[in-house]
Amino acid sequence: MTKKDKAALIEQMEKQRFLPVTDETFELYQEYNAMIDPHDPDEISYLLFYEGECYFRTGDFNQSLRRLTRCLQAPKKPELMYLDSLSYNIIGLIYGYLGQENIAIDNLLLCKSVSKRLHLERESAVCYINLGITYNHLGDYETAMRYYDHALEYASRADDSYYSLKMLCQSYRGIIFCKTGQSEKALEIHRLLTELAKTDSRFFYDASVLNLNIRLFDFLPDEKALHNHLEQLLGLVSSSTDFLEMSEFYFDVCDYLVEKHMQKESAALLDVIFQYVKHSPLVFLRYEYLKCQVDYARMFSSKQDYLKACSQFIELQPLYLQEQRDAKLYSLDYIERLHQTKNDSEMYREKSRIDQMTGLLNKYTIQFLVEEDLSSLHSGRQSAMILIDMDHFKQINDTLGHLAGDSFICDTASVIHSYFEDNALCGRVGGDEFLIYFSNVTDVSFIVLQAEILRQEICRKTSKNNITITTQASIGIAFSSEERYDYQSLFAAADGALYRAKTNGRNRVVVAD
Repeated sequence: MTKKDKAALIEQMEKQRFLPVTDETFELYQEYNAMIDPHDPDEISYLLFYEGECYFRTGDFNQSLRRLTRCLQAPKKPELMYLDSLSYNIIGLIYGYLGQENIAIDNLLLCKSVSKRLHLERESAVCYINLGITYNHLGDYETAMRYYDHALEYASRADDSYYSLKMLCQSYRGIIFCKTGQSEKALEIHRLLTELAKTDSRFFYDASVLNLNIRLFDFLPDEKALHNHLEQLLGLVSSSTDFLEMSEFYFDVCDYLVEKHMQKESAALLDVIFQYVKHSPLVFLRYEYLKCQVDYARMFSSKQDYLKACSQFIELQPLYLQEQRDAKLYSLDYIERLHQTKNDSEMYREKSRIDQMTGLLNKYTIQFLVEEDLSSLHSGRQSAMILIDMDHFKQINDTLGHLAGDSFICDTASVIHSYFEDNALCGRVGGDEFLIYFSNVTDVSFIVLQAEILRQEICRKTSKNNITITTQASIGIAFSSEERYDYQSLFAAADGALYRAKTNGRNRVVVAD
């Protein structure tokens, strides 16, 4: 598979972001996964982001958070740092849906910072829109409008190939004007959207414009137009494969119809919403639906039906509260990882993927690649980690000087590179410490033999200024198992074996239990 083929597939994946999620979407990602180099963080980053975004759109927030956080941790080339902006944006949206507005805003502000630094106009516009949405849901219309205004500035300069950010942003502004009774401003937005629609008929967020047009009934009481817009909205809900992204518009229109005593229209909308919500794993969607149902029953139904709706709403409360608690657990876990990611990202920008002295992978890159491989371990496949630490290295530096010490490190790295480059990941993880990782071990004894040969190659005498120094190394080996299935546990086991090699006399190979 050539670079040209991969580039074409990535282009397909980019287009798929703005199309409904189908089985073909995941098949496309599987095709890309089959052709990527598992040792290339850039190619892994692409896959992590696109899968993470796709899982978000299908409502699988846990899978989405895992992949997007890993994408943020990946050591990328500068031209791929825009993936960080996109990842922070989606993570912000997830926490917004889960009712964790503080964490949502934190991530959206990180998105804004990265987008501004990289001069990403479209990503900046999207970020400002989502910040506006967050404050809009909190009822802070003034702050929301300020963010929408910023979004318009960036949207006017953005490459808007897939959908009109200006139309989306203006729709949000118009809806706020309707809610706050600013009829002239709302009608002006309507005129602007009509003009924009003439030049840009492709619009992903049609539901936002329909939401505005329905609310304009307060100022333009045209029943024929209202029912036409409602019919279009019902068609969108019925055929929607991206219900989650459009749900806020559907629920907002439902609230409006109940408020305006439109019984038949609100019942029809609730019916089509229910067809999706009843199969959704997301409790907060059912919660929003039942909240609308309670309002509807209070306005139009008998006392018995109203009490029944209230009972269903109350019965969902424990699950809803559990989802909120889960969201807080997500917060504790992922916010810690994201803080680490921010620190790591700074280091990635300061350092290339390659250790400058030895030419091996640096500690950040090899850890990322090992973690990715371990996360995809198939049943029956075993991996191995070898840690090498030079013995009495401080004595070498103190006796022969740091230049000589650096030379010994480079010589050791050269031996490692020549022996294992073709079948293992090789990196320098400390001053005189090296890591070798084998992804697929079929013969445990062969790995131990290779480590012993490596130890013998490192062990040699060197003379300088009438001083003779013997370089030697201690080696620890660990194999993956049910207890050692991630980087930290495997590294700890190999490090424990290395420690025993040191305490048992050095210059030897020890295998973890």
